[in-house]
Amino acid sequence: MKTLNKIKLLTFLLFIIGISSACKKNKSIEPEEEVTTPSTPNNLIKIGETYIVGANAKASIYTDKAFETGYNLIYVAFTDSTDGSALNMGHCNISPLMNMGSMSHGSPVENTSDTISTNGYFRSAVIFSMAGTASQWSLNINFHNHKNGKSGLGSLGVDVSASSPSKFKSVVLALDSNKKVFISLVQPTNPSVGTNNFEITLHQRVNGMTYPFIDQYTVEIEPEMPSMGHGSPNNINPTHVGKGHYLGKVNYTMSGLWYVHLKLFKNGTLISDDQYFEMTLQ
Repeated sequence: MKTLNKIKLLTFLLFIIGISSACKKNKSIEPEEEVTTPSTPNNLIKIGETYIVGANAKASIYTDKAFETGYNLIYVAFTDSTDGSALNMGHCNISPLMNMGSMSHGSPVENTSDTISTNGYFRSAVIFSMAGTASQWSLNINFHNHKNGKSGLGSLGVDVSASSPSKFKSVVLALDSNKKVFISLVQPTNPSVGTNNFEITLHQRVNGMTYPFIDQYTVEIEPEMPSMGHGSPNNINPTHVGKGHYLGKVNYTMSGLWYVHLKLFKNGTLISDDQYFEMTLQ
């Protein structure tokens, strides 16, 4: 009887060992996670790329439209220049520069404070104040790479065309200490009949490299359809929503050419009423 029990126990142990061995042989091997660069959404255009010297990184620059005078969104994706893997953590700072030969100047810029990319991109905005070629305008990109703790600088020349109709205004305000103020149209980008968001930015030119945003003005808008001699009801004047952005509503009652007249006030005093943005609705 003892011999029979020993045989049964041995048989049972061999059975368990066999199952364990089979499980190990059939166990699937999980593939390593593939590290790729960010995919490019259909609405973004790649402008170019540049190496960030000193940070072991490469920057790829995208936008939602070709660069033009006025407000331009910029999306920057960083990759490791050694293995091509995405770098989604760091500090990105863009400085636009116009080289005019005998002199140089910058332009207003909105740099992100995010240290983690969104969908693989660090988003900024540049307000180009004039048209120019890639030998004149450049984007200087400083990046602090959190992967290795190193910082570096890269530069990319970019072409900037004149927006038509103009989305950028430069005005000297005699009633506000002769400030040179830049007014840029952000939206609507594709106006339609009915109510549209109306957004502008206001910046002051202090010197060739310094352009702080303006947040203390009051803005009023007045749409006009010059061919018909009338305006439109139910507009909402833009108010400051942060960092020099003023947001309101404009109502277009029919298709055709419209002017959106701007009035700027400071402390209740009218300081400008001769600027407008032209828009044509199909």
